[in-house]
Amino acid sequence: MIHRDFYDSAIVRKAYTAKKLLDLAFLIQNQVTKVYARNGMVFPVSCSSTLLHLSKNGPASVTEVARALEHPHQTVAQHLATLSKLHVIEKRTDAADRRRTEYFLTEFGTAQASLLHQYNVEAAAVFEGLDTDIDADLGDLLDRAMAALNARPMDDRFELPQSPGDQS
Repeated sequence: MIHRDFYDSAIVRKAYTAKKLLDLAFLIQNQVTKVYARNGMVFPVSCSSTLLHLSKNGPASVTEVARALEHPHQTVAQHLATLSKLHVIEKRTDAADRRRTEYFLTEFGTAQASLLHQYNVEAAAVFEGLDTDIDADLGDLLDRAMAALNARPMDDRFELPQSPGDQS
């Protein structure tokens, strides 16, 4: 089955909008992985926001990163473990609160964060070009869609099923 065959009707094309968004995210991530490698970035694309947060805000706990990025705690924990294995970050126990573990950039991590910052400048220009290609501001559309869904969630957008005894 070719990709287009999955969306064989107007109903499926609309109903599977979320799948198409995931497909777009995976496409971008796969293509950007090559750019990361070419630029000497050793960490996965999926860990970028975690690295960016630590580089901009300094040491932080898993909970603090998860809250700031609005990512699940487990996802951030996995990203931190990956970055740690790559020697991009290290962890230490907070001297003031022995229960708190904070993560911070290594010297290598600081260099990787610098590469990420350079990539972000280039990526902003690349996405401007994509916006021109599609004649829309993709980031703005996504922000507006998320705001609309936060204001009125999907479950509120579906009609409530009629009970067998309802005479409405």
